[in-house]
Amino acid sequence: MQDREQVLSEREENKVSRKFGIWREESSRRLSLRSVLPVAAVTALAVGGAASAGVTAAAASTAHAKKKASKTPWVIGSLVDVTGTDAAGGAAQKAGITYYIDQVNKAGGIHGHKLKLKFCDTQSIPTAAAQCAQQLTGVNSHIVLAQSIDPPTRGALPYLGKDLVVAVDPVLMPTSSEKNVFQATGAGQVVAQALVNGVKAAHLHTIGVLYTSDTSGTNQLAAAQKVAQAAGLTVVSQSQNPGSTDVTPQLVQLRSSGAQVIYLASVGTNTAAAVNSYATLGMSQPLVVGAANVTDGFLHLVSKIPPHMFGVSQLLQDHTGLKPSAIRVFDAYLKSFKTTMHEPADTQTTSAVYDGCVAADALKSVNGTSVSRLEKYFKTHQITCLGSNMRFNLPGFNVITGQPASLAEAGSSATSGWGPVRGKL
Repeated sequence: MQDREQVLSEREENKVSRKFGIWREESSRRLSLRSVLPVAAVTALAVGGAASAGVTAAAASTAHAKKKASKTPWVIGSLVDVTGTDAAGGAAQKAGITYYIDQVNKAGGIHGHKLKLKFCDTQSIPTAAAQCAQQLTGVNSHIVLAQSIDPPTRGALPYLGKDLVVAVDPVLMPTSSEKNVFQATGAGQVVAQALVNGVKAAHLHTIGVLYTSDTSGTNQLAAAQKVAQAAGLTVVSQSQNPGSTDVTPQLVQLRSSGAQVIYLASVGTNTAAAVNSYATLGMSQPLVVGAANVTDGFLHLVSKIPPHMFGVSQLLQDHTGLKPSAIRVFDAYLKSFKTTMHEPADTQTTSAVYDGCVAADALKSVNGTSVSRLEKYFKTHQITCLGSNMRFNLPGFNVITGQPASLAEAGSSATSGWGPVRGKL
């Protein structure tokens, strides 16, 4: 029987690769850098200085990169939900980090080291994630990217005490005492703030939250309640058992309680079940899904995309409050990702890029793989990714600040993906 931990078999890798437009290294070498990404965009996306500063021609850049990256590759571990309830999000995470690492390598790697990814499928459950962690601990970069949702990530952490863990789950919230664990996406309250801003802009005042009764759902609920209360809004809520396929009674109760907006604080198939129940009831309130669901893969999970379905995440489709320089960099990323991967970026691919950028920035600046030095760097330095200046300085937590979030709106079909909000909620 095959090992659960999944360093993906070649057959599985190729299957995912074909679905998400990921090329294996052999085929990617056949592409000219000019056709994949402009040199300026590589420079903007690769960690500051990882691209070769004096190279302007794509062919020359490629030749220089091959010559420069001649040292032992640095292997980065990745815990990712390839199967299970969050498989749609996991596939997007895998596509996003693969895209980013490819850009770094095409720009010459980091101090002559190419970066390689070692993936392991958590199956969206803590026990499998724990087995994955035991397989990934000790990779030579001493960095493991926790690209899974909350319960699996927590199941893995006890086995990664000797590595630097860079996580994407916005509700993980590692405390400062967890010295080796850093959350590279903004706190849940950042996402909740974008939701509340949208509700207030639409002159609505009551948010109905349907949340799963696990740590992911309850943390999203708590964040929404805290931010809404500070803004003078009302939150009514109903719980959903993970794995339930019909939540029409809870949605009816939220509607009866005066909910003007429905916010689904859940992940993957649990959220899809709620969207399908919403459609069955013919509800008309604006529907907002949480950050982990703002993916093209998620849109394929629902039987019918309701009109006016929104998502709130790090996928910046609303430029309100952003600096022009950040807008330019982020828009260049959206364009280059679509050109390279043959489908639009979403919140999962974007959080994966943030995750990879944070890790690569530390490796470049420290010029080594010492966990203690990497930890110190995170705690003392600013990191710039996708045009935003960020720091791990949230009081009491190893959580990044300065990373923006905004509302996006789902297209009329799964192939349309997510785009700017058309009007208001």
